[in-house]
Amino acid sequence: MSNKQEIRRQEAAEASPASGKLLFWRVSAAVLLLAVIVLGVLLYFSRASLPAGPAETPPPAEETQDVSYSAWCYAPVGDPISVTAPAGEAVALPEGPQIDGYTFLCWADADGNEIPDGIVTLDADAAFSAVYAVAFRDLSAAGRHEPYLTIGSDRRFRPAGTVSRAAAVELLYSILDTDLQGSVGFSDLDPSASCYTAAAALKELGAIDGSRFHPDDPISLSEFLEILAHFFPRSQNTYSFDLLPRTDARYAAFCLAMDRGWISDAALDPDRDLTRAEAAHIFNSLCGRSPLVEEDCGKVGTILDVSFNDPYFWDIAEAAIGHAAEKTAGGETWTESDALSLYDEGLFFIGTELHCIDARGSAVVNESYGNFDFGPDGVITTGMPELDACVQETLKELVDPDTMTPEQMLYLLYNHVTYSNEYLRVHYYDVGDTSWVNDEAYHMFTVKKGNCYCYSAQFYVLARAIGFDPVIYSGTIEPDDSPHAWVEIEIDGEWYIYDTNLEYTQVHFNNYHGSFYKEPYWKAKGWHYFRGDEIEAEIAARG
Repeated sequence: MSNKQEIRRQEAAEASPASGKLLFWRVSAAVLLLAVIVLGVLLYFSRASLPAGPAETPPPAEETQDVSYSAWCYAPVGDPISVTAPAGEAVALPEGPQIDGYTFLCWADADGNEIPDGIVTLDADAAFSAVYAVAFRDLSAAGRHEPYLTIGSDRRFRPAGTVSRAAAVELLYSILDTDLQGSVGFSDLDPSASCYTAAAALKELGAIDGSRFHPDDPISLSEFLEILAHFFPRSQNTYSFDLLPRTDARYAAFCLAMDRGWISDAALDPDRDLTRAEAAHIFNSLCGRSPLVEEDCGKVGTILDVSFNDPYFWDIAEAAIGHAAEKTAGGETWTESDALSLYDEGLFFIGTELHCIDARGSAVVNESYGNFDFGPDGVITTGMPELDACVQETLKELVDPDTMTPEQMLYLLYNHVTYSNEYLRVHYYDVGDTSWVNDEAYHMFTVKKGNCYCYSAQFYVLARAIGFDPVIYSGTIEPDDSPHAWVEIEIDGEWYIYDTNLEYTQVHFNNYHGSFYKEPYWKAKGWHYFRGDEIEAEIAARG
């Protein structure tokens, strides 16, 4: 077939009806695809330009109803009191009703757990019962206040003395508003004992426990405060005590004591014994007995071991001196009293113990009077307890203030120091230094041997203990300005030398030239006594 014929054949086939239909559908598909693309683009840009619609929200939760619970509070008197609060919220329980003779302490839940602060969280209906304690009697309105602590026949109260467990519970029971006898006692307490009823009652009230009571033992401060804590609502305050951490079981009782003013010293030792002075202060507070507001010392008199300046003096007077009183805004005024007599001012003896009264009629206790110092018992002191004991032992052996004059006692003590000791070369001190007096006096009392410093120191403290006001010197004497110590006492305006060591030396070496008891300076001038404050000038003056 020629080329021309083949071309014609192909053109004829393409011109056939089937070929035309195929072409049509191809074109239509292309147009349709293009239209879909254009529509999609238009729809995309059209959606992007519309404002955002509302966000989708979850379907509403199922509605719940509010739930509340009630706390029902029951007391021995009156109707129950209810307090309602939403579930899970804290609520304050009401104050318990007042009942005569009792103190409301707190509420307790159904299991007996106390709610000290009265705040509970309600997760269900709950019941609470009121907890009460026997109250203390209010004796403030009584016209006559009888003493409940005693002053001894020696006119001493002994404020630092202890209080026995028996005495403590008897005092507490005496002011409790109850006649409870108690049904369970103690194995070491006979029912005939004076404190048996008090101890058994306090045991039944839950204030004390144990099978043995130990009535004669002193009661400790902490035990006493813990007993009291059973009768008062718990403190809601916190304090910092030096020797009592918050984890200590006694902490709550001490916080209560601080709240009520029974104690005020956060540094006190909780394990020490309760003192009589503290007992007076606390008992006055418990029963509403107020100390004097008017410092009329004449209505109290002189208590020989309690100064008017003592912070416990007026509490002690209230506790130990019977009196009639009228209430005032700040306390009470005594209208009459069983006052002790007021001592005159000056020094005086009780036995061989030297005491002192100041111009107001007050005993001088833990204070000074002139050049004399007096200790906590009102007795003259060196400030060194072991030395004071040696002094008193010597005085009791040698002197009797009731039958001897001061001069007679002084002479006996001078001879005792001179002839009851032996010489021993020990310490020497700088001129003018007298800081050694107590140490050397104690050395002489205990060793009974010493040098001039020991001799003079022993005589010095003994002379002071019987009311003389000596001066001790550390200076020099002849020959060759030797270091020396001696005592001087002023009598009727003139100073006299008392040199126990020099007199001992003369006797010991058989070279006795005369006594050095009450030696005037003019008579002893051959010894050239030079006092410490004059020695340098004296030596310079002699060249």
